[in-house]
Amino acid sequence: MKKLLSLLTSIRTANILLGLFILLLIAGAILMPERPSFQRINQMPLFSWLKEAPLSDTWWLYGEIAVLFVLALNTVFCSIQSLIKKTQGKSLLLKISPQIIHLGFCFIMVAHLVSSAYSFHLFWVFQETSRAKLPDGTVLELERINYSAERGYLTSMQAIFKLKGKDEKRLTIAPNRPALVSGVGVYLKQIALNPVPRALIEISYEPGALWALTGGVLFCLGTVLLIGLRLKQSN
Repeated sequence: MKKLLSLLTSIRTANILLGLFILLLIAGAILMPERPSFQRINQMPLFSWLKEAPLSDTWWLYGEIAVLFVLALNTVFCSIQSLIKKTQGKSLLLKISPQIIHLGFCFIMVAHLVSSAYSFHLFWVFQETSRAKLPDGTVLELERINYSAERGYLTSMQAIFKLKGKDEKRLTIAPNRPALVSGVGVYLKQIALNPVPRALIEISYEPGALWALTGGVLFCLGTVLLIGLRLKQSN
């Protein structure tokens, strides 16, 4: 038990894991362009895709998941051990700032885990009056497409939807102006006018987004505290 605890709290363990992580990424970068199964990796949750893809294509991804799991354990145990050794005083904030960074890292890992299990990205082509149902039962109906053109090029585009569910209302989306409906992102990707007006819409659900935002804020906060307090201490 002591040997295992020593292994999980070792900086050397973290360095070895990071080295292995990089090697697996290099292997994946070589394999991905050659394997057609990766064309669908962004269209479904990672774990669902892994069930369908052949092991000869995904072995390095399983290795990455295993390395990240052990690396997260290493981070947690190192942080706990470090916090136990901390003593109160003027430099307490400086001492715990690395642990804030580690906590942010763990939140980001949880975000990827949740999204890998439950996220989805769907693409639908809507014509006017076309409908689609979201997971909560809300119905999206394309009412009309607005656009403007100059010298044969589209300069602006909008898709106006009717939302039919608990509350009926209209929803207007445009490139770089998506909408959030019941926690699901609705994005206008492209429109076409011939032979009939139609819009390519992406329906995206990322349940790990809030976890990732929390982790990113903690990571940045810890980094700023660490650098700022170190500079102040050196002066």
